Amino acid sequence: MNDATPRYLPPEWTLPAINDHNAAFFTSGELRLETCRACGSTQHPPIGVCIECGGLEHDYIATSPTGRIDGFTIVHHAVHPLLAEKVPYNVVVVALDEHPDLRVVGNVIEGGAVRNGARVRCTWTDPLPSPDGKSAIRLPQWILESEEA
Repeated sequence: MNDATPRYLPPEWTLPAINDHNAAFFTSGELRLETCRACGSTQHPPIGVCIECGGLEHDYIATSPTGRIDGFTIVHHAVHPLLAEKVPYNVVVVALDEHPDLRVVGNVIEGGAVRNGARVRCTWTDPLPSPDGKSAIRLPQWILESEEA
């Protein structure tokens, strides 16, 4: 499990509702992807029905928490009053190293200027209480990695 980090967006900002299909992704502190037991197809976001074969039984398999920024935006206008103090903030779309056809959305929380193609590593927020109070949510966030190795 990766080190926990403070939440990038304000603490009052809405958290996802947890269900049987997304619980592994939002509560494990690992990058877990929904994988169909019938055909082996991996998909994100988790929806409970395989988009390849229609299968209804899935496993939630951990994958490498690394990838590259495939797209991003820098938000300069708060879409809600809770976000006003965070402007400008980034939203990134990350293509995963082990599943380059899948994308995970999040925010870059440290490491420098956001740009397409930049390498990133997933980290997770400190545990947050879920809206139903039954579990702790951990949101994926991204840290820019140095291209030098």
